[in-house]
Amino acid sequence: MHNMNQIVDRVLSAVTALAVIAMMLHVVAHALMRFFFNAPIYGTNEIVAYWWLPAVALLGIPAAHLQKEHITVTLVTDRLSQRTGNIFKIFACIVCGLASVGFMVFGFQEAMKNFSIGSTAGVTDIITWPVYFLVPLVFASMAVLYILDIVVIARTGRSDLDPLTGEKVETDPAETTL
Repeated sequence: MHNMNQIVDRVLSAVTALAVIAMMLHVVAHALMRFFFNAPIYGTNEIVAYWWLPAVALLGIPAAHLQKEHITVTLVTDRLSQRTGNIFKIFACIVCGLASVGFMVFGFQEAMKNFSIGSTAGVTDIITWPVYFLVPLVFASMAVLYILDIVVIARTGRSDLDPLTGEKVETDPAETTL
């Protein structure tokens, strides 16, 4: 199961990195074409705003969750017993899972609406409706990850385990806790 976490994490990281590189190359090519040839690449602002940036931002959400990189404030739960702290963590996972399902449903409705009208980027004819389907996909995966978190906490009584592998999440020894 450890390999599954690594595979999902690597795929998300690779796709996000490719989107960042493609966006960078696109913007640089646009600037060079505009400066040297007075012929900018058509629709660069729309492509960056409606394709590259949403992909980078949305794919980073589950990647950060898999790597346990989201910001957590444990001021209260660190002072509780492990059992009580786990109850709070399960409650937080339920709330976050329900919020993810809500975003997924709303995002799917918006994606279908944009698909049905053939949404484009404002005044240009660059299509944008496919990107809207990233929202329900990302938040469906987040809901599944929160469910896996709940299962791991309920089965093991520990919240420091990876939801996909069940192994202890290693932290960077250089990081310190205040």
